[in-house]
Amino acid sequence: MSQPKNKTNPRLIETIDQLKAQSRETGSALWRDVALRLSKSRSNWTQPNLSRVTRYAPEGAIVLVPGKLLGTGEYSGKHTIAAYSVSAGAKTKVENAGGRVLTLTELMDENPSGKGVVILG
Repeated sequence: MSQPKNKTNPRLIETIDQLKAQSRETGSALWRDVALRLSKSRSNWTQPNLSRVTRYAPEGAIVLVPGKLLGTGEYSGKHTIAAYSVSAGAKTKVENAGGRVLTLTELMDENPSGKGVVILG
Protein backbone atom coordinates (compact mmCIF):
# COMPACT_ATOMS: atom_id res chain seq x y z
CA MET A 1 0.00 0.00 0.00
CA SER A 2 1.38 3.41 -0.91
CA GLN A 3 1.65 6.16 1.62
CA PRO A 4 -0.61 9.19 1.18
CA LYS A 5 1.30 12.18 -0.09
CA ASN A 6 1.10 15.22 2.12
CA LYS A 7 1.16 18.76 0.84
CA THR A 8 4.52 20.45 1.35
CA ASN A 9 3.80 23.97 0.07
CA PRO A 10 3.29 26.12 3.21
CA ARG A 11 1.23 28.72 1.31
CA LEU A 12 -1.13 26.01 0.05
CA ILE A 13 -1.45 24.40 3.48
CA GLU A 14 -2.26 27.78 5.04
CA THR A 15 -4.86 28.53 2.36
CA ILE A 16 -6.57 25.17 2.85
CA ASP A 17 -6.64 25.71 6.62
CA GLN A 18 -8.12 29.20 6.17
CA LEU A 19 -10.80 27.85 3.83
CA LYS A 20 -11.80 25.16 6.33
CA ALA A 21 -11.88 27.66 9.20
CA GLN A 22 -14.04 30.04 7.13
CA SER A 23 -16.42 27.18 6.39
CA ARG A 24 -16.75 26.36 10.09
CA GLU A 25 -17.30 30.01 11.05
CA THR A 26 -19.89 30.88 8.41
CA GLY A 27 -21.45 27.47 7.78
CA SER A 28 -20.86 27.96 4.05
CA ALA A 29 -20.25 24.76 2.11
CA LEU A 30 -18.49 26.73 -0.65
CA TRP A 31 -15.25 27.18 1.28
CA ARG A 32 -15.18 23.52 2.38
CA ASP A 33 -15.67 22.40 -1.23
CA VAL A 34 -12.78 24.56 -2.45
CA ALA A 35 -10.55 23.31 0.40
CA LEU A 36 -11.27 19.70 -0.57
CA ARG A 37 -10.52 20.43 -4.24
CA LEU A 38 -7.18 22.03 -3.34
CA SER A 39 -6.33 19.08 -1.07
CA LYS A 40 -6.37 16.73 -4.03
CA SER A 41 -3.42 16.06 -6.29
CA ARG A 42 -2.32 19.10 -8.28
CA SER A 43 -2.70 17.09 -11.50
CA ASN A 44 -6.46 17.01 -10.76
CA TRP A 45 -6.79 20.78 -10.25
CA THR A 46 -8.74 22.78 -12.78
CA GLN A 47 -6.82 25.01 -15.19
CA PRO A 48 -9.44 26.91 -17.19
CA ASN A 49 -8.53 29.50 -19.80
CA LEU A 50 -10.04 32.97 -19.94
CA SER A 51 -12.18 31.91 -22.89
CA ARG A 52 -13.99 29.49 -20.56
CA VAL A 53 -14.69 32.30 -18.10
CA THR A 54 -16.14 34.37 -20.94
CA ARG A 55 -18.30 31.47 -22.13
CA TYR A 56 -19.69 30.11 -18.88
CA ALA A 57 -19.63 32.80 -16.19
CA PRO A 58 -22.56 35.22 -15.96
CA GLU A 59 -21.71 38.86 -16.64
CA GLY A 60 -20.43 40.65 -13.54
CA ALA A 61 -20.24 37.43 -11.51
CA ILE A 62 -17.67 36.57 -8.87
CA VAL A 63 -15.81 33.60 -10.32
CA LEU A 64 -13.75 31.25 -8.16
CA VAL A 65 -11.17 28.98 -9.79
CA PRO A 66 -9.88 26.24 -7.45
CA GLY A 67 -6.62 25.92 -9.32
CA LYS A 68 -4.76 28.04 -11.86
CA LEU A 69 -6.34 30.50 -14.28
CA LEU A 70 -4.59 30.55 -17.67
CA GLY A 71 -4.58 33.44 -20.13
CA THR A 72 -5.32 31.72 -23.43
CA GLY A 73 -8.29 32.89 -25.47
CA GLU A 74 -10.36 36.01 -25.79
CA TYR A 75 -11.75 37.59 -22.65
CA SER A 76 -14.67 39.96 -22.36
CA GLY A 77 -16.63 41.01 -19.35
CA LYS A 78 -16.01 42.61 -15.99
CA HIS A 79 -15.72 39.66 -13.65
CA THR A 80 -14.13 39.49 -10.26
CA ILE A 81 -11.98 36.38 -10.45
CA ALA A 82 -10.43 34.65 -7.46
CA ALA A 83 -7.99 31.79 -7.97
CA TYR A 84 -5.24 30.02 -6.10
CA SER A 85 -2.86 30.93 -8.93
CA VAL A 86 -3.19 33.20 -11.98
CA SER A 87 -0.86 33.42 -14.95
CA ALA A 88 0.61 36.82 -15.75
CA GLY A 89 -1.16 36.95 -19.12
CA ALA A 90 -4.54 36.18 -17.55
CA LYS A 91 -4.10 38.86 -14.90
CA THR A 92 -3.19 41.46 -17.51
CA LYS A 93 -6.17 40.60 -19.75
CA VAL A 94 -8.68 40.68 -16.87
CA GLU A 95 -7.41 44.00 -15.52
CA ASN A 96 -7.32 45.58 -19.00
CA ALA A 97 -10.96 44.56 -19.54
CA GLY A 98 -12.00 46.23 -16.26
CA GLY A 99 -12.19 43.13 -14.07
CA ARG A 100 -10.45 42.29 -10.81
CA VAL A 101 -8.16 39.43 -9.85
CA LEU A 102 -8.13 38.34 -6.19
CA THR A 103 -6.49 35.66 -4.12
CA LEU A 104 -8.71 33.19 -2.29
CA THR A 105 -7.89 34.89 1.02
CA GLU A 106 -8.93 38.30 -0.32
CA LEU A 107 -12.22 36.83 -1.56
CA MET A 108 -12.90 35.27 1.85
CA ASP A 109 -12.32 38.66 3.49
CA GLU A 110 -14.62 40.48 1.04
CA ASN A 111 -17.36 37.85 0.89
CA PRO A 112 -17.25 35.67 4.04
CA SER A 113 -20.52 33.85 3.31
CA GLY A 114 -19.65 33.13 -0.33
CA LYS A 115 -22.97 34.47 -1.69
CA GLY A 116 -23.05 34.93 -5.45
CA VAL A 117 -19.78 33.08 -6.06
CA VAL A 118 -19.62 30.77 -9.09
CA ILE A 119 -17.07 27.94 -9.03
CA LEU A 120 -15.55 27.41 -12.46
CA GLY A 121 -13.79 24.14 -12.80
